[in-house]
Amino acid sequence: MEKITLLINTSKDFDINSFKIKLNQLQAANEMDVLLISYKNKKQILLLGFPVFSVEDHDDVSFSQLLKSISTAKFLFFNPALDYPNDFFRQILKPKESHQERAKGSVWQESLIALQQSHYGLCTVQMPSNKTFDFLNESVLYTKTEVGTLNTDKLSVHPESATELYRYAAKKKLNFVSYAPVRKKIAYYLHFADLIIACQNQAQKQFKLFPAFFILFFLIFGVGGAFNTTFLLVFIVGMSGYLLAITMESFGLSTIKKNGGLLPILLLLFPFIHLVYGLESIFAKFKKKG
Repeated sequence: MEKITLLINTSKDFDINSFKIKLNQLQAANEMDVLLISYKNKKQILLLGFPVFSVEDHDDVSFSQLLKSISTAKFLFFNPALDYPNDFFRQILKPKESHQERAKGSVWQESLIALQQSHYGLCTVQMPSNKTFDFLNESVLYTKTEVGTLNTDKLSVHPESATELYRYAAKKKLNFVSYAPVRKKIAYYLHFADLIIACQNQAQKQFKLFPAFFILFFLIFGVGGAFNTTFLLVFIVGMSGYLLAITMESFGLSTIKKNGGLLPILLLLFPFIHLVYGLESIFAKFKKKG
């Protein structure tokens, strides 16, 4: 991994041994330079082997002076009190390798994936829950030359320097790297037969009102419409509303994926999946009663 400097704002309760243990747990002890920022009223050069940047008076010490004491090209503020993810340093130093976009499949495969991403599709794939890491906002990786473009003489070094620099850098749209976890790959069904089997299995376990109502509406008012004008009118209005809903959903999905070719396929897939799910769930209900 690329070597970086960790800036540590020490306080009265700062425990150097606990800090070392945390670095070992994060597998970063050998790849990091450490610079302790001390706010005691006496100048120190070293503390248990770590270099110290002493601040006797906040107003007299600018961030430009601190930058000169950083030995590496990149640095970040490290807070030993935070519960950092185990892959924090690996991710923040290799962000491009960790967040590769999913390779696009064929139009048919992308249509199947879009169907599984939509709540209209019924056989939706369980999306992994995203844990928030907002508490790591201030632990971002800066480049010394980038920060040097800011007017750091206006910034003084004090216990809240991490917060102040982060806000200043964000305001000036400075380039820095934030931690982001590895995205879990979602196992979509890419073959139509597999998707149908999955929908049938789900319909047997989880009865949903909409697809069952869709089947009954289609049978009652569709067949009744051949003999009764009122039934035909209700059927036309109901199906028009349904077609409008799936058209808007299909158009939205197709637009998001920047592939207009998904639209006609999704307009066929949605009704078919609803029929399969509805019929399977109705049959499952009858089997249970029998």
